[in-house]
Order: sequence, then structure tokens, then C-alpha cells
Amino acid sequence: MITGIGPEAGQALLDHPKISKLAFTGSTGIGYNVAKAASEKLIPATLELGGKSANIVFADANWDKTLEGGALSILLNQGQVCESGARLFVQQEIFDQFVSELKTKFEGVNVGDPMDPNTQMGSQISEAQMTRILGYIDIAKEEGATILTGGKRMLKAGQENGFFIEPTIITHADNAMKVAQEEIFGPVVVVIPFSTEEEVIAMANQSDYGLAGGVWTQDINRALRVAQAVETGRMWVNTYHELPAHAPFGGYKKSGIGRETHKSMIDAYTQKKNILISLNEKPLGLF
Repeated sequence: MITGIGPEAGQALLDHPKISKLAFTGSTGIGYNVAKAASEKLIPATLELGGKSANIVFADANWDKTLEGGALSILLNQGQVCESGARLFVQQEIFDQFVSELKTKFEGVNVGDPMDPNTQMGSQISEAQMTRILGYIDIAKEEGATILTGGKRMLKAGQENGFFIEPTIITHADNAMKVAQEEIFGPVVVVIPFSTEEEVIAMANQSDYGLAGGVWTQDINRALRVAQAVETGRMWVNTYHELPAHAPFGGYKKSGIGRETHKSMIDAYTQKKNILISLNEKPLGLF
């Protein structure tokens, strides 16, 4: 166990000649540095990196469970979860009602001291991260999107010295906007309408990332079609953020290389050796 900040302790690990395997969980930007260090030393690396996961809601979904899932997918741990459902795609025929009720749910979240058992969402990890998130909210406005609710730092009594941000919903956004494509890593969800299954699969796959995602529907055939078609390492069906230890976790594209939390990860930390023994005591007779 080595403690320290990345530029010092982390870099020392990357440079150490006796390190024979690198594994990194964090941003895609730093993931490039880890991959480069591994390639220069010709050692394996597994990378669990960023995401901009698509959370897809069809009109036939279980309403109450899906509404909770829309909030849970982005507000858990203040949105500081790599697989957060940061892009919420809602089918057109239920879009207005769903977003209206999601807004009410967001505005009812109890934000405060994480040591208080009644708190549902705490503060961001640092002032720098809070500033970064607020910067993306400003970008959303500049891009022409609408801040339906939230979007500001919280400064009421008990919060003025912390880095609290209101749970935020962004609407009237295009899937190509920065706020829909770049990882914000905060309690900010971009909600986008869709009409057909084919359309939402295409939008979900319009991303540099492919870490996770969700699909909400009571049609099992549709659920499996969408789950298989979205280019991502995990798709939840009618749930989100469940992380069982036996299930492989990892991403496609810029979300990483390799899988964790599954027996297959043993391959990343071991070498396969073949020992071949001849039981024939006679010479081959070739020479």
C-alpha cells in the first residue's frame, strides 16, 4: 500500500523498473499516461476510465421505479461515479410528464451533511471539482440548453463552507453538445427525447465512451435488443448502479481496457505457462 498524490506516488509506480503490471481507475486523460508507461516497459495494463453512460427510458417502463432510477443513476455519490447515467434518453410520448416528475424529485433531494442519516446527497469532493461542474453548467447555457432545475452552488446555512451543488437537470440539449459528450462527474443529467428504438441506440453509441448504461422497459425482447446493441461494457435492465462482485465491469472505447470484479480479471494479473513433457522414451529418429 503506497499513499500519495498522483504526480508523485503514482508517477513513481509508473516509472519503477520492478513493476510488472499496471492497473488504473480514473480519468481517461490519466489513463493515456498509464497506457503509455505500460507500452514503453512492455508490460500489461488494465484501465477503468471515464464514461458518459446512456440511461434509456421507454414509454412502457415501470413508472415509479424508472423515475427513481433516473435520479439514482446520476445523484448517487453526488454524480461522482464513472458509470453514472449522465445522458437520460426518454421516449417522446412520456417525455414531458416524466421530466416534470423527475424535476420534482430532484428538487426534493435532501442535500447536506453526509454524516446525517437523513441526507440523500452530500458535497462534491473538492472546490476544484465543484468549479469544474459549474463551468459545464455555464457551457450548457452557452450552447443553448435549458437548466430546468438546479445549476447553482448551494449556500444555505450549514452548506456555506462546503462544495454543494443543486441536483441539476438540463433539457433542450442536443446529443452532440459538450454537456452531452464530455464527462462532468457531478449531479448533472442531460435529458434528451427520442422516438424509436433505432434512433436511441444510435444516439447512445454516439459517444467516445462505453462504460455502462441502462434500459427501462417491460418488453424483455426490446430490453435484450437494446442492451446488446449499445456499445458499452455493462447494461442494466430496469435497475442502475448494481455492482455485484461476480459480474465483469469495464468499458469499450475510451472507457478502458479489461474487466474488473470477475474471475476473468485473474488473467490480467497472471502469466500462462505451458510445460510440455514427452512420455516417449525413444528418439524421434530425425537425426
